[in-house]
Formats: sequence, C-alpha cells, structure tokens
Amino acid sequence: MQQEQQTVLVTPEEIIHLILDEMEAGLCPSYYSNLVPSTFDIYLYIDDLERLRPLQPRIRDEAIRALGDKLSKLNKSGGLKIPLVSDKKSRKRFEALGEWSVDFHENTDDDARDVPLIIHSSFPLTSGSDDRAGTLTERVTKRRTDGQTSTTATLRSGNIDTKRGAGIVYATLEYEDETGAHSYQMTKDQIKIGRGAADRWVDLKLSTKKDVSREHLQIRRDPGSGKFFIKDLSTLGTTVNGKRVPASIEQVNGEDVDRNIEAPLPNKARISLAGVAFLEFRASKP
Repeated sequence: MQQEQQTVLVTPEEIIHLILDEMEAGLCPSYYSNLVPSTFDIYLYIDDLERLRPLQPRIRDEAIRALGDKLSKLNKSGGLKIPLVSDKKSRKRFEALGEWSVDFHENTDDDARDVPLIIHSSFPLTSGSDDRAGTLTERVTKRRTDGQTSTTATLRSGNIDTKRGAGIVYATLEYEDETGAHSYQMTKDQIKIGRGAADRWVDLKLSTKKDVSREHLQIRRDPGSGKFFIKDLSTLGTTVNGKRVPASIEQVNGEDVDRNIEAPLPNKARISLAGVAFLEFRASKP
C-alpha cells in the first residue's frame, strides 16, 4: 500500500531563513555598492495564515533583525573593490535599497493548498541612494507541501535610476476598493494595475472582485511626447470614458500572447476594470 505523503508545516524559522536566502540571492551589483532587496511579501495558504496570524508581528520583528544582522555580516566579510578608486581599503558596501518591509498575505492562487509558502522579494519603487542601479530583478520562491522549493526571477521594467527619487509625479489615480479610498501617484513611465499575485507583479494592487484580472491593464507614458497610452491585459475587459479598450492578449495554442496593442489615454479619464473597479486618472500638468 502506498504511503501517504506527509505535509511539512510552515514555521516562523523557515520563513525567516527563506527571507535571508532571498535577500542574498537577489543582490544587484552597482558601481559604488552592492544593493540587496528590502521588500518581502509572504504568501501563505489560508490555514497557515490563520495559524501564524498571532505570531506575525514577532516574525516580522525577528525577520527585520535577522536581515540587519545578515547585512552587517556581509559588510564585515569585505566586498569587491570599487573601480577607479585608488584607496585599496575602499570596498563596495552591501546596502538595502530602502527600509526593510515584511508583509503577510493570503495566497489566493488555485494551487495554494499544494504551495503553502511563497516569498516574493523585490526592490522598492524609489529610494534615496546616490548611485545608479543596474537592471533589477524580483524573485519568487515557492515551497510545496513536500518541502521542495523552486525559484523564478524576472526582470523589473527597465533600469532603475536611484538618483531620481519620488519627486516627479506624472499622473495621479484615485480609486476605491475593498480597503477604502486611495490615491496612487505614477512616478515612472510604465505601471501595471490589477489584483496581483505572488508571481504576478503589479505596481498598483487592487483589493477587489476576481472579475479584475491579476494583471488587468498597463499604463505607459511616452517620455518623448509626454502622452499616455493604455493596454488591456485582462479577461473581462477595460474601458476608458465608457469606450472599450482593444484587448492586447490573444490565445495562441492555449497560451496567452501579448500583441502589444495600446490605445491613447486622455489626460483626464475614468477607467473601468471589468465594470467592478474604477480609476480616476489625471495627468500632471507639464
């Protein structure tokens, strides 16, 4: 008789160990420093989320403490020499790009029961660092019920210039979801909007009905002209001021293919996502 596979329970220690692994594995060498991700989103199956809910503040505190200790240890071990700097003692320091952030979420994916723990590590959208970072990645590590882990890494949209900071606001989006009324400032040339998921990065994450796709739409600003464009990535559609946006996703041999179809987005517009969520878009004055 075949023996039933034993489920490995998620523990606070395992969560913290995986966060530390993700921090080091996500390292991005820059010119004067080695940058490490500082934002960690923990996705748990609902049973584990409820079981560990009373411990979340303690897990978060210990994870942040462990991240700081790990960073100090990396810096004490020394690093690569800074190019074109004559001082032999000058070495690239390991730096977190922003404050440590550790947040817990419910994994709502269809296979959540089989994948009880997912850790998403990324760099914050903006920072006050004084050098230029190369192309940054975001990593997703999944741990299955049998204890096996797998990791995928995807490139973030373009190079992130850490000199820029959050001073330039290209547009503002006001909306209301299940958590209340919000205002989002668009500070880069391209953003994605949707419900998001552990393996689906969105810049603006909406807490709303599943009619809204995980990646529902994309807004892009053309740096040359300053004009905005919208792309529909959804299943149930997007409208702008009541007019349907052409779908950009096409099914080819059972797979989603992005045909890169965009539509002009007026400087002031009401965007509807599947008719259940609404965004008030306003471009900033030049």
